[in-house]
Amino acid sequence: MAVDTAVNAAAEAAAGGSFLSSPGAIAIGAALAMGLSALAAAWSQASVGSSAMGLVSERPELSGNVLIWMALPEVFALLGFIIAFLLLGKV
Repeated sequence: MAVDTAVNAAAEAAAGGSFLSSPGAIAIGAALAMGLSALAAAWSQASVGSSAMGLVSERPELSGNVLIWMALPEVFALLGFIIAFLLLGKV
């Protein structure tokens, strides 16, 4: 539902030529998408990483599962990069 609203707003902005359809606003949106997703990935990886190292020190047989949990926050940064790339493709 939110995606439909965003698509409709983008279509209306492109037709009317508002500020939100300007290249500068799109670049700011792409920068925010990439920057905030990278911050979210770093924050979550810091908390997961400290817990994971404690778990591995107590139960070394779970190191494979811990590796998956350590890589999972990187999806945030990857999705932010994809969104930024898609936004910049509209410029």
